[in-house]
Amino acid sequence: MAKKSKQSVFLMNNGLVNLFAPEALDFRPDSLTAGTEWRRVYQIVAFPPDVGDGWLTQAANIPGVTMALHGMPEDAYKLTQALNRRIGAISGQLATGKNAALSEQRLSHELEDAMQLMRQIDAEQQAVFQTGVFLVVSAPDAESGLRRSKRLEGLLAASGMRARPLLYRQNEGLLAAGPFGLWPKELRGSQEWPAATVAAAWPMGGGGINHGSGIVLGHDGDGGLVLFDRWKPPLEAAITNKNFNIMAQPGGGKSHATKIMMLREWAMGVKVFVLDPEREYPPLVRAVGGVGINAAGGGTRINPLQPPAMPDDDEDMAGSGLGTHIQRVLDFLKTYLPDITPIQRALLEESVEASYRHHGIMLDAPPNTWIQRTPEEWPNLGDVYQYCRSQEGAEWDTLASLLRTAGEGVLADLWSGPSTVPPTQDANFVVMDIHDLQDAPDNVKRAQYLNVLGYLWDLVRADRSEHKLLVVDEAWMLIDAQAPEALKFMKSLSKRIRKYGGSLMVVTQNVIDFLADAVRGDGEQVLTNAAFTLLLRQGGKDLEALTALFSLSDAEQDKLTNARTGEGLLIAGNQRVWVTIDTAPHETAMMYG
Repeated sequence: MAKKSKQSVFLMNNGLVNLFAPEALDFRPDSLTAGTEWRRVYQIVAFPPDVGDGWLTQAANIPGVTMALHGMPEDAYKLTQALNRRIGAISGQLATGKNAALSEQRLSHELEDAMQLMRQIDAEQQAVFQTGVFLVVSAPDAESGLRRSKRLEGLLAASGMRARPLLYRQNEGLLAAGPFGLWPKELRGSQEWPAATVAAAWPMGGGGINHGSGIVLGHDGDGGLVLFDRWKPPLEAAITNKNFNIMAQPGGGKSHATKIMMLREWAMGVKVFVLDPEREYPPLVRAVGGVGINAAGGGTRINPLQPPAMPDDDEDMAGSGLGTHIQRVLDFLKTYLPDITPIQRALLEESVEASYRHHGIMLDAPPNTWIQRTPEEWPNLGDVYQYCRSQEGAEWDTLASLLRTAGEGVLADLWSGPSTVPPTQDANFVVMDIHDLQDAPDNVKRAQYLNVLGYLWDLVRADRSEHKLLVVDEAWMLIDAQAPEALKFMKSLSKRIRKYGGSLMVVTQNVIDFLADAVRGDGEQVLTNAAFTLLLRQGGKDLEALTALFSLSDAEQDKLTNARTGEGLLIAGNQRVWVTIDTAPHETAMMYG
């Protein structure tokens, strides 16, 4: 076999160097360019007077910023001598009493710090280190780099620190901040830290999420588990409610993420109720022995006029009789008929109330007088339609024509007749499927979506003692600028569900639909009220909207734009972590059959 020549070995080594090294380094007074990337090196020159555990963690985890901490042991005897001289000098300056108020305050702090360091060296026998902290801001261009630099300076200032760019020393700064173990002498300052302060800063804490209980979602960038508990989160996590939003572009993995969370919550004893517009969940229903219901005219009817069988202490029913439920019926009808006039809406209200009276139900009767009625004893949309037909006048004729399809036409199987939903009160996993309405007009889909959502909401309210997860899939389908009642209902539900031991999980792909001018007030609250948010792959206007809503950094935007399926940003209270969703083989078999 022929031996390689020295020239070929040299060319191979050169190729490796070119592979790993940047194209070029171009140093400027306060920045540098590495290849095509803009960078700026900072040194922290001022620190807070008191620090706690992990006090450099926030600075170390700023997106787009890398940090290096140097520590060099000091001679304790020489440092003690220097401190004694410094303490004497400051004490003498303070004794003159001729200092300005601000100078007096600064000297007092400096004296206190020097004496504290002296005690740690003398009494506690702590080692002392000369230290230096360097940061590198990286960005694809100068404009975004300057924005990141401003953000870094602001975050450090808020933490009691001050950083300055290394003017005309970016070369030396890069050596100090890089993974070379080098600390140029010209960048060594007068910062001396006791060992306890160094230990509290390094190794720095990670940015993962681990509540110590709950369900595992996946792993973070460091390989640690992402474990969160929506029911009993730790106090320091600042979790204000149990709601969870999942947002992604098509193909981003939101359905898979939804299924894995549903399955794991169910395995922990949580009851799961799902509104399924896309027929995503039949295999999972079969695997867990749940109840799957075709609520799109497939033999199962939910009569919107039948109120729920609620406990006597339910706050919605107390003292209101049927008033609260009638309002929900009117919102349902407005969603179905978004173009009706105020007069027609008033006539609809009259016809609904008359239908109840015709069945012997007084509007102010307390719940315990009608809660035991059978489904056949309640009015339905057919009765409302017939009442409209029986009245005289042009407005009544128009209203009857609008209601004919639902009252006795092709939609009668949906709403005209008694409820035929099988018993679900004792089921632990219930999925209401409305996929067969996929080709129906938008107003029909929205109205039935709202009708089914109301039914599931009643299941959640039935028992406050249990944990319940209400999953609203493809929630954008509820949105109609002409009939915002459905979105208002979901907003109200998101605020009240915690009182019933429940958690609302909103799953959607069209974020900007929630932020249209006509519905923004309600839509924005649905998106931002949840304590947990999982953002999977995003782009375009949706990403712009989410950036404004959640103050996404440039690094987070870049990651979401290029995320692979099943990767995303989890926001849990005051914590954020990049997560990759993990699934066991047996879970995959259960979710997909």
